[in-house]
Amino acid sequence: MAATIKEIAERAGVSTTTVSNVIHGKTKKVSPATIQKIEGLIREMGYVQKMGLRVLNKESSQLIAVVINYHKDFRDSILGDPFYGKLIGFIEEYVRKMGYYLIFYSAKDVEDIFRMVMGWDVDGVIALSFSRRNCEKIYQLIQKPIVSVDAYGELEEGQGNHVVNIGLDDESGGYMMTKYLLECGYEHIKVCAGRDSGVDHLRYLGAQRAVDELADGRQKLQFVALGMNYAKRRDSYAWLMQRRKPKTALFFLADVYALEAVSFLCDRGLHIPQDLGVAGYDNISFAEFSAPRLTTVKQDVEQKAKLAVKILMDRIQGRETEEERDIRLPVTLITRKSVMVQEREK
Repeated sequence: MAATIKEIAERAGVSTTTVSNVIHGKTKKVSPATIQKIEGLIREMGYVQKMGLRVLNKESSQLIAVVINYHKDFRDSILGDPFYGKLIGFIEEYVRKMGYYLIFYSAKDVEDIFRMVMGWDVDGVIALSFSRRNCEKIYQLIQKPIVSVDAYGELEEGQGNHVVNIGLDDESGGYMMTKYLLECGYEHIKVCAGRDSGVDHLRYLGAQRAVDELADGRQKLQFVALGMNYAKRRDSYAWLMQRRKPKTALFFLADVYALEAVSFLCDRGLHIPQDLGVAGYDNISFAEFSAPRLTTVKQDVEQKAKLAVKILMDRIQGRETEEERDIRLPVTLITRKSVMVQEREK
């Protein structure tokens, strides 16, 4: 049976008003230690707030919106993308632990997302894969806390900057993978992504920097725009296969594309990595179990989700801190079997 506010107050040694204030985010006059104690007891004792009473009293909705502005065609649901599925799963877990509820909405047309967030009485928003300009617009439309994940682009002059973005050190990821491929002896490195924009552009800049600093003149770098739907990507994989040269590596800026390409190429008789090196980015779960296992750049998806929820909750509950507006988490090179050291010319 769920605990009552009175029972929680007795265990915490505080008034029922204090417990109620913490539940409803009115914590300006409550010490951090007391907030932490009450939130712990809420989880431990299983307090459940009555949604109907909260709405009638015009209190906090306890709803968090997670919205995605996706840019590529998905063969199935967007949640079929391992990266998005894992990220949203972690966000839901941490939102639920804080006593909130999650609603999810995705659309290609950003105007549909603007209408959605205006139509729902949400306490805050986590925006995935938006431009910084559109993240700021969401804030201006609803005047509620918003945290973005992997936002791209620049804000317009005078637009304001109310959104904390959590991303990766993407340029370093592109640099470290390209450096590794050069050290393995690859002379033709093709950087492959749906298109040269957003975080993929930053990863490509890192690859360019590695070649500029480390190449000796024999190595060449080329960007290949695969296309944003499977039919176009399949044509791109065929083009890459036909034009491959010795000591060529394909560096895909998303694991899902790398694994898709490996399947396409192996079905047509190529051997990875003997005929062609393949590397990815993200370290999705399938990368470790593919054949061959995928060399990739690892990001900590759980850390990304946990930090996004923490910052959003701090803002919702009036505990806004002076954190940076652009947080870049570190990435790590993971070497596996889809890349091999090339024989040196005698």
